[in-house]
Amino acid sequence: MAAEIGAMIRRDVPPELVGMHAASLAPAFSELWIVEDLPYAGGISQLSEVLRHTEDCMVGHGIAPGPFRNPMALAMEWATLARLHPGRIRAGIGHGVQSWMASIGEKVASPLTLLEETTVATKALLAGRDPMIEGRYRTVGGYELAFPPDPVPGVSIGAVGPKTLALSGRVADGTIIPEGHGPDHINRAVDIIAEAREEAGRTDPHRLTLFVGFYCGDLRELPPPPSDEMIDGWAAVGKSPDQVADRIGELLATEVNSIVLVPFGDPQSQLELVATDVLPQLS
Repeated sequence: MAAEIGAMIRRDVPPELVGMHAASLAPAFSELWIVEDLPYAGGISQLSEVLRHTEDCMVGHGIAPGPFRNPMALAMEWATLARLHPGRIRAGIGHGVQSWMASIGEKVASPLTLLEETTVATKALLAGRDPMIEGRYRTVGGYELAFPPDPVPGVSIGAVGPKTLALSGRVADGTIIPEGHGPDHINRAVDIIAEAREEAGRTDPHRLTLFVGFYCGDLRELPPPPSDEMIDGWAAVGKSPDQVADRIGELLATEVNSIVLVPFGDPQSQLELVATDVLPQLS
């Protein structure tokens, strides 16, 4: 099994239970990721809570919406947590759901430009540099972080479409592909990212993370069940652990570095089932 297997702490887990939930999952999963969706719990506070309640696993911020995350504020928060928990943070920035961004007054004419400016500025700050950016949407200059982290967390871009995938290849340290995308999409994404990296002259590692919907059991039991579109697009679902392991195995055959399972149904029982009945089949 070349790729890491991680778990998502779903957005509907109440904040007061996030730490306990994370601690119960940490022994089985190499990565835990939190969600930053409107209007649920904040990403930075969840990240801090999961780091505080775990010791060894990596913890990912998946995915900070670029439109309402100022690069200086984001870099300061990530840097602080990275110094408190060295080498344990995976950072992600994305477009944000555009309808949500519009509802809070943060929708822009060119989401791609904003995402590039936010990512480039945040990466420079985390590396201890003054970004000196005067862009269309982001102006960040005149400061270097007083407490830059060591090691510097890699910053991934959440991407689906070809333009965002190419942007990620040019400027990010990794790419996060959200739920609903299977092996064919992953293989196309790998090609787009590789071409963009070659054009940019990049030879450093690029980490590919895939979020995957997961459920083991009869989907008719769920209130409500996932949509056919979600399952058909791609989800690791099956009535038995063997069937789920087979679906995950198809993803492991691609070039992903990390598969993060996003549970349907009760997250605690479903992820415990993965740990006991699915992961042993993949190792």
